[in-house]
Amino acid sequence: MLKHGLAVLLASIALAAHAQSPAPASVAWEIQVVRDGQTIDTFQQRTTVGQTRTDTHRYPSAVPVGCGNAARVVPTERSRSVTVAPLTVDASANTVSLALDVQETLDDENATRGDPCVPASPRQIVASHPGLSVGSDAWTDWTLVEQHPHLVYRVRAHVAKD
Repeated sequence: MLKHGLAVLLASIALAAHAQSPAPASVAWEIQVVRDGQTIDTFQQRTTVGQTRTDTHRYPSAVPVGCGNAARVVPTERSRSVTVAPLTVDASANTVSLALDVQETLDDENATRGDPCVPASPRQIVASHPGLSVGSDAWTDWTLVEQHPHLVYRVRAHVAKD
């Protein structure tokens, strides 16, 4: 009986301690995609610490194909995806750590083509950041491509208020 009572007491203490632990923080984040100094896209969401969110934006593009009298512009679609996972919140330092994965398809104006009558292949950009530290609503720049084009993801995040 004593063993059973002790087991119940220990289980009750463990449950009470677990019940008192705060729920994971919700992080409000925003990402601006800046190409050659101009903001071309924005992602904005709330994600709970320990969770992951993926958003994909699609946008129209036009690709020149053919030569001479047969030359024409063909409409196509490109995409940009971001996956954001808030890892930690440091309330004392007022910072949030985010894991980021991005995939982007761009028209590559600088691509060399073997055949000028065939469209250039789009450029694929895939990048990951294992833990970008972002301070309280201050923008933090993450450069993906240095030039042709200069591509920067500007990130800010904070603990969301209910």
